[in-house]
Amino acid sequence: MALSEPNDRPAFEVVVIGEYYFDMIFRGLPGAPTIGTDIWAKEFDWLPGASFSTALALARLGTRAGWWCTFGNDIFSRMIVDEARREGIPTDLFQMVDRPLRRVSAAFSLSHDRGFMSYSEEPEGLIAREELRRLKPRVLLLQGFSLDPERLALIEEARALGVLVCSDCQHIDMTLDTPSMREALSSIDVFLPNAKEAVDLTGAADVEGALALLSELCPTVVVKCGGEGAIAMHEGRRYAVSALAVEVFDTTGAGDCFNAGFVHGLLSEPDFCSALEIGVICGSLAVTGYGGRNLPYLDDIPKYRRARAPV
Repeated sequence: MALSEPNDRPAFEVVVIGEYYFDMIFRGLPGAPTIGTDIWAKEFDWLPGASFSTALALARLGTRAGWWCTFGNDIFSRMIVDEARREGIPTDLFQMVDRPLRRVSAAFSLSHDRGFMSYSEEPEGLIAREELRRLKPRVLLLQGFSLDPERLALIEEARALGVLVCSDCQHIDMTLDTPSMREALSSIDVFLPNAKEAVDLTGAADVEGALALLSELCPTVVVKCGGEGAIAMHEGRRYAVSALAVEVFDTTGAGDCFNAGFVHGLLSEPDFCSALEIGVICGSLAVTGYGGRNLPYLDDIPKYRRARAPV
């Protein structure tokens, strides 16, 4: 599923739409927080999260990606923008408003998974359709999922422009029986849930059943399975790539990093399985440090490919 190179290269090959979060990560906890108890973490750090991780991964892989995100005049917004500039993430599509726009998460990171307590000043806005027409990227990567009419209209516009639409899931409180859900899934090119999201959304008994149900609606479905790697259905064929054998440090942001690696692979690799492998490499390496700080650069990818093979 490698995308052909257009005759006129766009300013951005990928436009990422998604909010930032200022992540405070607590590690080394004795267990998950519970009401009425105080627990102490052995380690703590903060870092930019959510779609920042996706934009960072794409920048390190050398993909020209613009990140459409709104920032305010609060300290959290300012710190995230400063980090983006330091990491070489293009700021061309940053939308700045003269008011606080705080998005904060406290993450408790355990060896097998993580949980969040979050606050957002307001929902993330979408890129205007006329702006999408001006940019005309090769890929539109939506980091969340909803049935909002504005979002559905944006997807319709992207498809009319010949832009490949990829969408994450991110813990939506809906099922396939929710009105308009099946139509919405059918309108996107690539759906990228994790295993729990896929099972919850479909009501299937397991992730393989969820993959089968979702692939009846969406042309390409990629299910992120954490330490098991990823499975996918593309053009009627099932694919699976196992995760790297790594020591898990923090799983925060791994799915966002996977998305970036996979999209980079769609733009640069000769076939779908190779693109899936790049996604798994990025997702695997993301968990070896705080919130994706150990993401690979493009030159790092070959050594991980030689050490393992798709299954």
